[in-house]
Amino acid sequence: MLNDLLRDGKLLADPIDALAPATALQELPAASGELAGALAIVSARSGAVAIPALLAKLSEDGLAGTAAAWALGQLDSEAAVCALIPEGRLDVRQNGYHTLAVLAARGKTSPALIPFLTAQVQAEIQRAKGGGTGLAEYACKPLAILGHAQLGELVQQVIENDRFCDRYELDRQRSAVASHGRDRDAQRELSAPWRSVFADNLYVEPAPVAAKPPPPAKAPVPANRLAPPRAAPRAPAPPVAPPPTPAADLADDGLDDGALDDSAVDAELAGEGAAPQPIDWKAFAESPEFAALSPQSQGLVTQLGPLLEQLAAQAIRAALSDLSGQEFAALLLQVLPQALQPQHVQMALHPHALNGYQAMARWFASTGIATHGEELVAGVKLVRQQLRDQMRKTGNLGGPDYSDPDEAAAPA
Repeated sequence: MLNDLLRDGKLLADPIDALAPATALQELPAASGELAGALAIVSARSGAVAIPALLAKLSEDGLAGTAAAWALGQLDSEAAVCALIPEGRLDVRQNGYHTLAVLAARGKTSPALIPFLTAQVQAEIQRAKGGGTGLAEYACKPLAILGHAQLGELVQQVIENDRFCDRYELDRQRSAVASHGRDRDAQRELSAPWRSVFADNLYVEPAPVAAKPPPPAKAPVPANRLAPPRAAPRAPAPPVAPPPTPAADLADDGLDDGALDDSAVDAELAGEGAAPQPIDWKAFAESPEFAALSPQSQGLVTQLGPLLEQLAAQAIRAALSDLSGQEFAALLLQVLPQALQPQHVQMALHPHALNGYQAMARWFASTGIATHGEELVAGVKLVRQQLRDQMRKTGNLGGPDYSDPDEAAAPA
């Protein structure tokens, strides 16, 4: 019966709606992954008796944790969730804030929630200042839905004290409250029926493939005509793998010394001919493209740009500025996650980092350093789309904002 809830790792809506809540609640503790997500959605119909089992799933990442958070948002769980958040690890806090956002969207919160969340924003700032991962933007989301009058001040404090915060999401929340009194978009999304909330996780029957018509008959070639020689086929572009799953936590704000062994790079390049001409990173730091970046993006690209240069030489045997757009995308999505320790992958593919890569590619193009200047910019945009699609598949509605700053800057 439980096997009927999923197909190809996606949720089957009708069997989920038909499953008895008591059965789902009984099977939930031992389940994981997408199956746990399906059972959590059904368990919400069991009422308050499901709260302990759902609380236990807040520590899981992906759909299991997100669905448990949504299900708790359908129940009277505010006090129980607030009790877990202060000492919880990353997933517990992130999913717990999501539950509180769902409760706020449904108008089911108590007056005590705003003081609790205000204190948690400060606690998340202190975590970030101490070298951990702050989740202040997640704590601010239910405050934005509730229309908290001091949200703008809190957002500014987060931006000034947490250089790795999701600045775009915080700016969106602040703008929504300033314009409409509350975050109406988040309220509408989180209060929708479960099929709408988890639309990206639902299985959709593939469209039938139409039979191809037979090819038209070719006219006979006269005997006195010679067919032109065929051109040699071009080598295909390197494939781009799906983006890696974000790491559960970041141990610190920087890269470890062991992220890449420089001696290994030098050893592999020995005997392979002259090394590519090094990039003048000081000149990039003095460029208009670099100056236009936020401090967060400047800090990340300053650390990660030279690393990308080494990886391009090691893995692709080419200068970073000589890569094609597809090769640059593959470098970010395939090579970079293998070179970094897992806790640093999320930082290296954060929207602030992508903004830095995009500015770097534009500098390559404007100075004539790059062989395929605009292709490199397009490669970063391709990575943005891949990561955006991955966020939708995991159902993380409150994740990082991978929107293109070029599109955001365009006039309405």
